[in-house]
Amino acid sequence: MISEKPHHPGKVLNEMYLVPAGISQVEFARQLGWPRPKLNEIINGRRGITAHSALDLAEALDTSPELWMNLQSAWDLARARAERAA
Repeated sequence: MISEKPHHPGKVLNEMYLVPAGISQVEFARQLGWPRPKLNEIINGRRGITAHSALDLAEALDTSPELWMNLQSAWDLARARAERAA
């Protein structure tokens, strides 16, 4: 069994896509057509990735929507396991 704790998809978005590209949250939110608070909440782990946001991210970043949904699913399962174990 893999014991490494998954990262929230917002952290992946920020650290692997936005920071290396030098794109601010304000600019990326504008590109997506999202309100900046929505993007900020995702990046800070206070909001999850929905199917619609996965489609938006995939189109903007030339990835697959499945990438974002799989990251969210792994995060959700890890949290549920931790809650159940507590």
